[in-house]
Amino acid sequence: MNLQGAGAWHFIILTTFLTLLSACGGGSTDEAPLEIPKVTYHALPTSMSVNEGETVRLTLNLAGEGVDQLKFNWQVSQDIPFTGQGTDTINFTAPNVDQLSTINVQVTLENSSKVIGFSDQRTSVIVANIETLNENNGNMPQSGLPKVDNLNFDGLTSGSTWFNEQVSFTSTINSNGNTITVETRRLNLTYIEAINVSTETITLSECGLTDTYDININEFAADVQCETSSSLNIIQNDNEFRLERMCGDKVVMASTYTKKSDNRSVSHGELNINFSSYENLANTTQVCGIVVTSEVKSYDSNDILSETVKASILRLFTEYQGNPFELQFLLDKHPTNLFAFLTTGFMTDNFAKIYSNVLPEISNLPESDSGTINFDFYNDNKNIKADFDFSLSSADGHQESIEGSLTLLFE
Repeated sequence: MNLQGAGAWHFIILTTFLTLLSACGGGSTDEAPLEIPKVTYHALPTSMSVNEGETVRLTLNLAGEGVDQLKFNWQVSQDIPFTGQGTDTINFTAPNVDQLSTINVQVTLENSSKVIGFSDQRTSVIVANIETLNENNGNMPQSGLPKVDNLNFDGLTSGSTWFNEQVSFTSTINSNGNTITVETRRLNLTYIEAINVSTETITLSECGLTDTYDININEFAADVQCETSSSLNIIQNDNEFRLERMCGDKVVMASTYTKKSDNRSVSHGELNINFSSYENLANTTQVCGIVVTSEVKSYDSNDILSETVKASILRLFTEYQGNPFELQFLLDKHPTNLFAFLTTGFMTDNFAKIYSNVLPEISNLPESDSGTINFDFYNDNKNIKADFDFSLSSADGHQESIEGSLTLLFE
């Protein structure tokens, strides 16, 4: 399976389902300045891939007079122990993982204001387990909540707000005999618009979107094709219910609804944008978001994992000058990675988009020219923070530079 091809196919799936930071210290100090006019070093790679159990060595290969006086501060996510704190080189062992996992690493230089030529460094270490198809066959974790025979509608009031997390799993065999699996996760804020107890149907809408849709509890994901028998699990407690479509004893699609409020909540995020030519979007807390992440894996004829690609869509909805406004990112990474480039080219198909009838020159352009999105070091799948900058060029030659920050919180 060609990685580029898999990535392209992956983006089609998602569509149908829906630089580094420069550091320059400031301030004054009474300490004697370090006698280091300039240092040279090798920048950390954007990312690297290892197998679980391998030794990871990250080094800056520092050179220059007086470098022994410098002290570096390293941070490694997931509380992974490492050696070499304070030096220009660290080592750690890639942990055992159940699925492809990302470790974020960043390093800063103490007293960087007295040193010329060093920028803070960030990298992602992608750890793969020695996985076989049997370990990734759609057996998504089942909920620990109690199963019920029928959904209790008493707590599902019209106008209430719920976080919805939907996860699906598919598996197909391509023309080369490779097995392709796709796991897709969708997060959004959902409103209950109406309930029909007699037909066990709930009418829902999503924060940021105008359409409504119905789910019939007993028909949830009933069109999923199963080689074995298909069944439905209904799971519920006071503030949460979950629907699980089973193929045999495997969960192939699940949708979990967690109550946020008995009333209609209109936000779960923040957004601000600075334009180079237009009025800025001041920091607003009236933001809704939809996040879709997907992971495509290819297994060879021996059912050994051979390729993995990821992708994400982030959609943020708010108002700009009293009109609907959407900011969208399509990425070849998950928001748990440190950063991604926002450009379409040989290596990536990432882009940022704006939808606004107030800004017709830059609305719904097919791609962004350049830029980056830098995710917070402590992001997880349900808590996303990022800074971004990118540029857009319209057909009439107008170029707009855009920068800002976003927050989406799903729990």
